Amino acid sequence: MNKMSMQRLILGIAVPSLLAVSCSAYAEVERFRYQSEISYRLDAVDVFRMRNAIPDVDVRKTLKPLIGITFYSQNAFISALKKELDDEIVNQYQLMLLEKSQQQGQDLAIDVLSDDIIHIAYKAQPKDTALPTTELINTAKLNGTVKLNKVSDGFTTKNLQVTVNAQNLCVSVTSFKQGKLTDVCPDKEHSFTLLSQGDYQLNGLGQEFHSPGKLNSNWLGFKRQGGNKMEGYEGGATGNTQFPILYATNPKQQNYALYLDTIYAANWDFMETPWKVSVSQGKPSFLLMAGEGLPELRQQYMKLVGNPLVPPRKMFGMWLSEYGFDNWQEMDDKLKTLKQQAFPIDGVVMDLQWFGNVESYSSTSQMGTLTWDVKNFPEPEKKIQSLKDQGIGMMLIEESYVSEGLDEHQALDDKGYLIKDPKTGKAIDTDPNDLGHWWGKGGMIDWTNVAGGDYWHDWKRVPLIEMGVIGHWTDLGEPEMYNAEGVFLGNKPHSDVHNIFNYKWLESIYQGYQRNKTEVRPFMMSRSGAPGIQRFGATMWSADIGTNLQSLSSQFSMQPNMVLSGIDYYSSDVGGFHRGALKARSSEREAALNETYTQWFAYSSLFEVPVRPHTENLCNCKETAPDRVGDLASNKASIELRYQLIPYLYSLAHRANNSAEPVFPSMDYYYGNDPQAVNLPGQKMMGKDLLGAGIAKMGQKVMDLYLPAGKWYDYRTGEMTVSKGEWRKQLPVYHNSVIRLPLFARDGAIIPVNSQQKMPLTSDVPLTLAAKVYGTQGTFILYEDDGASNAYLKGELRQTSLTTREIEEGLLLTVEAKGDYQNAPAARPLSIAWYGIEGKVKAIELNGSVISDWTQQDGVVSVSTTDLPVNNKTELKLVID
Repeated sequence: MNKMSMQRLILGIAVPSLLAVSCSAYAEVERFRYQSEISYRLDAVDVFRMRNAIPDVDVRKTLKPLIGITFYSQNAFISALKKELDDEIVNQYQLMLLEKSQQQGQDLAIDVLSDDIIHIAYKAQPKDTALPTTELINTAKLNGTVKLNKVSDGFTTKNLQVTVNAQNLCVSVTSFKQGKLTDVCPDKEHSFTLLSQGDYQLNGLGQEFHSPGKLNSNWLGFKRQGGNKMEGYEGGATGNTQFPILYATNPKQQNYALYLDTIYAANWDFMETPWKVSVSQGKPSFLLMAGEGLPELRQQYMKLVGNPLVPPRKMFGMWLSEYGFDNWQEMDDKLKTLKQQAFPIDGVVMDLQWFGNVESYSSTSQMGTLTWDVKNFPEPEKKIQSLKDQGIGMMLIEESYVSEGLDEHQALDDKGYLIKDPKTGKAIDTDPNDLGHWWGKGGMIDWTNVAGGDYWHDWKRVPLIEMGVIGHWTDLGEPEMYNAEGVFLGNKPHSDVHNIFNYKWLESIYQGYQRNKTEVRPFMMSRSGAPGIQRFGATMWSADIGTNLQSLSSQFSMQPNMVLSGIDYYSSDVGGFHRGALKARSSEREAALNETYTQWFAYSSLFEVPVRPHTENLCNCKETAPDRVGDLASNKASIELRYQLIPYLYSLAHRANNSAEPVFPSMDYYYGNDPQAVNLPGQKMMGKDLLGAGIAKMGQKVMDLYLPAGKWYDYRTGEMTVSKGEWRKQLPVYHNSVIRLPLFARDGAIIPVNSQQKMPLTSDVPLTLAAKVYGTQGTFILYEDDGASNAYLKGELRQTSLTTREIEEGLLLTVEAKGDYQNAPAARPLSIAWYGIEGKVKAIELNGSVISDWTQQDGVVSVSTTDLPVNNKTELKLVID
């Protein structure tokens, strides 16, 4: 036996070492390294190529039973060949058969990161160094192992048993609590397989629209084609965005997640078992995570990629947008009629007309100026301040492209901050044919060059931020148009950067805010991205979606996957960007558009941040504002509900920031043990306490809605339903011809609300502390801050706990506040609507004194008080017969 063969038999090298998991704590990380022997396998393509070399027999037919089977010794392979071919043929062509089928021995490295998480890579890795990770994740926050035992064929942790097959390097992972999770096996050079027995629900993996008109967020039975790009879909174009985090769950089985740690395009084939995962470049490297359910698994993932920042409070309101406003007058006209119809509005979004529009294929197109077109938008600083005085913020679009005839292109090229032609070292045209694109003709900023990103931010964005711009709309960042021959900083090829291009762009914006110590918090709305963009203050929207309800239903389906991928704030162009995608006869188009918009606006008002009507309107012949398209009364009711819920939603945003709790989780996130709650993307939670649903079907007037076991209250009326895990059939979604999507509160819910009684409502912190209370025992923490700055990260915020419980005399609500922020109210009234009261209330006491300003009607008790000192504990007692 030669030296190489001896090396390949060295299996199960385990190397313990120390790895820092925090500034003050260390956890022992065990590292296991394995090598397999040479093996033999015939693939279909190998057999096909041998058909002429072995003319004596039809090898494609004869060797078909052996295709894809791996043999771990030469003798076993030759023996199998002789069962299919004559001995004489095998002996004659043995050397060729061995050469074509021989598979080099593989390497396997495993690092044990915690009792529930192992890092697996089918690659050679020195025994004394940890497996590397991409910049997208950080393993430092993982807990490390509490207990690890080495055994002859693997190891055990406190929660897992991991077995390694020495021949094929398959890794079997079993949970001590609930049994086998999966078998992971190497496949070809860039791929591996997952064999998981049972009916798994597969979620996560970012967005890729499929199955028009069907509500299905489960990837099982599909091929998920990765790599950031735009794809045509139902008359529009939606994003295919790579977030390589897979969740495999089942109410009856132990659940697991798998994070594929790659920046290259990844494909996931769930068409048959075993499932196959492949990367376009590099050896597969991934983290396998075990957990009780989606909450635990997502928490582990968020530790790797980071929690979202709290968006500015204004982003929870409505933002008006179109492609695009040609001048201030056009925008002002839209705002004027919204005000006349008493619609609330928190911001306007400016498309590329703000910097002078673009000219197709022109080297002097204004793409990349990021400077106001003062002819059509004069005195922008004064205008932004005027809008701010009216409570209206501004978000501006930007792209990474710069027309080559602009001074900006020259300055960036001179400094080496554009993507380069490797032959000349100068900026490369984004069009390989040197003709240009719809936006003009020029180059693309290299966001991997930190100095270049800093230069651009300080030159272009800082003046806009100082004017009062509070949001950055990053468009075309897949990137959609690029020259594959271009090289980035350090001569990196395009393939090394493509899927993190938008990530680096967003990171550059965030770092610009940090470097300049900008007081306002960063907010970005992006068309593309990668794991971790939420920690920069970035959100995502689904791109240029078509105007039809089939696309809206797919938006429903992608939202749970985006939430599990770490994107809490996932929105859409309300009403659809491409109006030509509307599926209706000419005579029915107006009615179809109105209904489509009305349903879409109602859904977005419940589940999207921001609520942002948007459409292509270059002809100035389309409407996007909710007072001009759709049903007026329905749109007003939908947005009124959104503004009423902002105190609750904003509190959830703080929970997402400090505890990684999702703002809009799927049903199975909190009810994963209920088989009927699985894969219902038309229904969604808002935090733990509210359950709602959208509709996306022309002419739909009623819907079926599933309520998990327990008591549920109609959010609006307080009507109680006791469910054993049942469907509410034929629930009306219109009341008096006004759309009213179902919304239920769970028993014990306390929902802080905006108690304003008259439209237009505002997103500001309400002067009154108001809440809707459902049932008798619950708690909720209301988070409030200045809504705009980063001061909340320094602890400048108020947390007000509201707690209800049963007492001997009846019920008690306790309100306690701690913390403070600039301009926070020192005293405020209390307004409570308490639903589900059984029995007659005899009296209500406020801090021990009887008060009279309350009513009881049909099981609902309404209480109002005068101003109460915020820093004092408040007790509201309901004395019940």
